[in-house]
Amino acid sequence: MRRILLSTLIVIIAYMAGAQSLDELKNKKAELEAQRAEQQAEADAFNGEISDLASQIEILSGWNRGFSGAIGFDFSKSTGWVANPNPDASSSSLNLNMTGFANRKGNDFFWNNKGIIAKSWQDVDLSKADGSMDDDGLFDNSTVDIVNLSSLYGKNLSDNFAISALGELNTSLENFFNPGTFDIGVGGTWLPAPNLVVVIHPLNYHVAFSGVDGVSSRGSIGTKLRADYTRSVDVGGKPLNWSSTLTSFIPYGGADEGQPTLFEYTWLNTFSYELYKGLGLGINFGIRNAEFESASTQSFYGLGLSYTL
Repeated sequence: MRRILLSTLIVIIAYMAGAQSLDELKNKKAELEAQRAEQQAEADAFNGEISDLASQIEILSGWNRGFSGAIGFDFSKSTGWVANPNPDASSSSLNLNMTGFANRKGNDFFWNNKGIIAKSWQDVDLSKADGSMDDDGLFDNSTVDIVNLSSLYGKNLSDNFAISALGELNTSLENFFNPGTFDIGVGGTWLPAPNLVVVIHPLNYHVAFSGVDGVSSRGSIGTKLRADYTRSVDVGGKPLNWSSTLTSFIPYGGADEGQPTLFEYTWLNTFSYELYKGLGLGINFGIRNAEFESASTQSFYGLGLSYTL
């Protein structure tokens, strides 16, 4: 009987010790959670101050300008290499992709200007049966030619919304406005994040300059949509940068008989990843649908090693 009572007492003491230890752990956890909450509140306050200071610095510094670009090139040549299908041949390509901006931010307004230029050339000279070579040069064979320039002015109504005016042209260097488009209009701009600007202009005049036989140049009233987005992500200790622009026009009226509609959209994207001191991988691609230029969807892409300016 004494042995049973002793065993029971030992079990009760062990249980009480375990319960005390569990309560201590719970109390310690609660203390740490309280400290973490206090530190998080301090960190949030610091982040808010930093954001306010950054905004004031941007306003007082005036114009904020930037430029990024990539140059990609490829050259090859063979002379008398009999095993080749074309023993005497050469090929070359050059790709340029440039994006520049000049932005101004005030206490109650902003003015954003952006330019996108993509230009590519490619030349292939093959040996002929009579021993002659193609005489076209590299710059006689353009494969990609895009120019997009825009200017957006906004008057802030709140932190995330402004009334705005936009002018934009979309064309090419070699065939300037043949074809091409020009827009000017007013409406609203939504600013949901520092790296995203969304333009919605229900009162916009759109002019389409035709470069196609049988299609006449004309203008129309409609809605202009545009979204500009930038993002930088750390990948393996190096920045992966993405710049994207989506622009569209929706006409209010229909097309004349025998003529295509003026509805269109263009989506341009540039990715760049630095491998070593400016050398890296560059990717750019675009999609465009404009019935007055072509019945099918247009697209282009470029991929290769590049040097980022």
